Amino acid sequence: MHSQLSPTPFLPTRAVIRSIIPMSTDNYLFQFRIDEPGDLVNCAPGQFVQLWIPGAGEAPISVCSGEIDGVLELCVRKTGRVTDALFNLNEGDWVGIRGPYGTGFPVDEYRGKDLVLIAGGLGIAPVRSLLQYVLNHREEFGKLTLIYGMRHSQQLLFRQELKVLLRRQDMHVYIAAEEVVGPDLPSVSWQLGRVTDMIKLAEIDEGFLSAICGPPVMYKFVVAELLKKGLKDNNIWLSLERHMKCAVGKCGHCFVGGTFTCREGPVFRMDTLRFLPEVIECS
Repeated sequence: MHSQLSPTPFLPTRAVIRSIIPMSTDNYLFQFRIDEPGDLVNCAPGQFVQLWIPGAGEAPISVCSGEIDGVLELCVRKTGRVTDALFNLNEGDWVGIRGPYGTGFPVDEYRGKDLVLIAGGLGIAPVRSLLQYVLNHREEFGKLTLIYGMRHSQQLLFRQELKVLLRRQDMHVYIAAEEVVGPDLPSVSWQLGRVTDMIKLAEIDEGFLSAICGPPVMYKFVVAELLKKGLKDNNIWLSLERHMKCAVGKCGHCFVGGTFTCREGPVFRMDTLRFLPEVIECS
């Protein structure tokens, strides 16, 4: 796999905050207006950008927009200095965005195939970029299944969008939480359980291709269930984020098993991970 680097990888583009939408506790959806998007218009689902805030630094954030045409969406969790600074900004304030970086999901290989998209927790953000792309070009893809799980139902992201997706006739949606409580539960069709439980319920077979993003602890178990369904390693793609910092393979923070995750990832095909034993336990 080859990364898609900008010819000016260190030059940020000015992006103005257009809207700030609370998703759940410490998770907000930021929508940015970018008058000169440059290479961002070529951003593939699953790629990421570097978010720069003057005085605070920068951090890698997965893009959750399916396609970028002057507007970029990032779902951000408040976790450190840069994201804390972002949460202190208001609509109309500006930040710097550079990218896109890394290797995204292989939409050309997915085209014409049946797809299962699997997200755990905040992993729904990069999976949403792929989902939006597929829905924008729905006639170019086969059967579509979305599986989304989390530890607690109050951690649900993109609630209003999921309510719409649940009513669509051209896809199947499975939403699960290990703990399901709250006053507004009827607004979403929940299952009690984990992502792996939903894979067992889903009508998927060896003809499906998959895209997965979530906490690393879930990958081993998700892959095991997909293999039981008949999927092969070369039909499974995982998004792996590893302490990325510079985004261009210079700082070494994401160097794992001889590979710079920021350049060759964050999306990897499962069979290539056999050569990166430090990244995921594959057996």
